[in-house]
Amino acid sequence: MADDHHKPGDPEKLPAYTDHGGFLLPKGFPVESFESGKTYQAQDNDLFIVTYPKCGTTWTQHITYLILNNGVPLSPDQRLDVVWPHLEEVGADFIADKATVLENHRLIKTHLPYEFTPNNDSKAKYIFVARNPKDCVVSFYHHTVGFPRHYDFAEGTFDTYFNLFLNGKVDSGDYFDFLRKWLDRKDDPNMLFLKYEEGRKDTRKYILQIAEFVDTDMYPARLLADDEKILKLVLEHSSLEAMKQHPRRWCSDRTGYKPFIRKGSTGGWDELLTEDQEELIQKRLDEVFTKEELEFLGEQYHS
Repeated sequence: MADDHHKPGDPEKLPAYTDHGGFLLPKGFPVESFESGKTYQAQDNDLFIVTYPKCGTTWTQHITYLILNNGVPLSPDQRLDVVWPHLEEVGADFIADKATVLENHRLIKTHLPYEFTPNNDSKAKYIFVARNPKDCVVSFYHHTVGFPRHYDFAEGTFDTYFNLFLNGKVDSGDYFDFLRKWLDRKDDPNMLFLKYEEGRKDTRKYILQIAEFVDTDMYPARLLADDEKILKLVLEHSSLEAMKQHPRRWCSDRTGYKPFIRKGSTGGWDELLTEDQEELIQKRLDEVFTKEELEFLGEQYHS
C-alpha cells in the first residue's frame, strides 16, 4: 500500500496537477481540449453520462452501452473511452465528428461541473450518478495512486489526499459543490438522477430506470421480451466479476497498481477513513445539504 513508503519527516508528497485557472486537471490532459469541450453545443441526440470521478461512471456507461447494443458487450479489442469519449479530454471537434452514435444516441462522458457542462436548449439527455463521498474519496485515492503518469502520487498517503479532497483541491474540483449543483437539476425533464448505492443494491431496477429514460417506448419492452433475455445479458455482462475479467476495456495499463475495477462496493470506506475523517465529511454534507436532501440521497450521506 502506498502509505507504507512514507516515512516520518519526509516532505509531504502531493499529486501533480495542471492548474488551469484554478481548475485542476490530471497531468497530461490537454488544456486545449478542456477549453474546447466547454464550448461544445449539445445536440438533440446526445446522451451524456455525468459524474464526479469514481462515482460509478464506467459501470453506468457499460450498462447503458449494453442496453443500446442488445446486451452485447464491447469486443475484447475495444476500449470504453474510445467508444464513449470523455468530452473535456478529447474536445468538441472529436465529439462532433467521431463520437460513437449508437441507435441514434451520441455517447458522451463528462466529469464537468454543471456550470461547465454543455446544456443549451437541445433535447440532449443527461444521466447523473451520485455516490457518497466516503466511498468516493477512498476510490479516488486509489485511482490517483494508480495512475502515476497523470498524478505522480504512487508514494502519496491517504491522509494527504483526504485533506485535498475535503478542500476541493483535486481534479474536478469540490465534490460537495459539484453534487450540490447537479442535485438542483434532478427534476429537469432531460435528466435522470441515479444513486450508485441503489444501483448496487438493485441492479435490475437501475438498468430499467436507464432504459426507461433513454427511450420509454423502446428499451424497457426490448429488455423484458423473451423472458427478459436481453435484461439478463445486461445483468451478466455488467457484473463486477465480468468486468474484472477484461481490465483493458476500461482503462490504460495499471500494471503494479490496484486494478481500475477494484471493489465497486458501497460502505467500505472504513478501510482507510478514520472516525475523525468521517466526521469532517459529515460536517461538510450537513453544511451544504438540507436534512431532507441527505435523506433523499441515502443512508450513507447522513449520521
